[in-house]
Amino acid sequence: MDAGRPSAVTPSHGLFVSRVTGGGLDTDDFNGFATAQVLRALGRSAREVLGAACHDAALDGLLACRNPATGGFRFWPVGQRPAWAPDLPDDADDTALMGLTLYAAGRISLADLRRTACRTVVSHRLAATPQPGPPWPRVGAFKTWMRHGVAPAIADCTVNANALALLAAADLRAVPGYAQACAMIADAVAWAGTNEARAASLSPFYPEPGEMNLAVECAVAAGVQELRATVMKMGNSTMWRGFRQRSCRENPVICGSAYGLLRWNCKPVGWARRITGI
Repeated sequence: MDAGRPSAVTPSHGLFVSRVTGGGLDTDDFNGFATAQVLRALGRSAREVLGAACHDAALDGLLACRNPATGGFRFWPVGQRPAWAPDLPDDADDTALMGLTLYAAGRISLADLRRTACRTVVSHRLAATPQPGPPWPRVGAFKTWMRHGVAPAIADCTVNANALALLAAADLRAVPGYAQACAMIADAVAWAGTNEARAASLSPFYPEPGEMNLAVECAVAAGVQELRATVMKMGNSTMWRGFRQRSCRENPVICGSAYGLLRWNCKPVGWARRITGI
């Protein structure tokens, strides 16, 4: 175990602490999303760095976020969302991050991962995009909230990058939505250019654009070769490099409600990213 690990990194009931602010809130929060981000940042070293008991508790916390009715995952453990939070459905981001983390740790099988991806993420794709709007959202890419219906939904590039990582790891690159999500992310980065306001608009559920850098890097590492040129473009951009550095600071903003009314900061995520040199 890392002797320099701050106490904030010790999970409570299996989940690492984050801090949610905005909309009158300023409180600690324990959710599967932040926990999955800690484990993703630590990668193969997670068990060694955290210690077996802490690592196992974190994985148990992720499993508690799984919806037994659908196989998908939610932000908080089922039945344990905070009183202030709305009753949200399963979402593609949590399903991708938690499912892939549990698979990498041997807690779920490849068959389970593939079945989950097809029944959840792949089954919920954008049937329309809001108009008027920017040119990069793609019909057929993946929704954030996994609700059925044809009404326009918010397109989020970071969510789609995480979904692509799941599909590549599960050897499902030929499924519907994969090509559209790849094209959407590449088009979005090209459209943003060097404009910070445009870049910040690409991921409505991520107030910090640097989270998109990290998600696209993880997608390529998982096998999404279609985004290799996009990763290189972001890495060669002073703007995107600056975004990425902010996402690796001590207490990064790791996610938010749509367009940032609520924001989650997480010291454990910052710690994990710094000790692994992400």
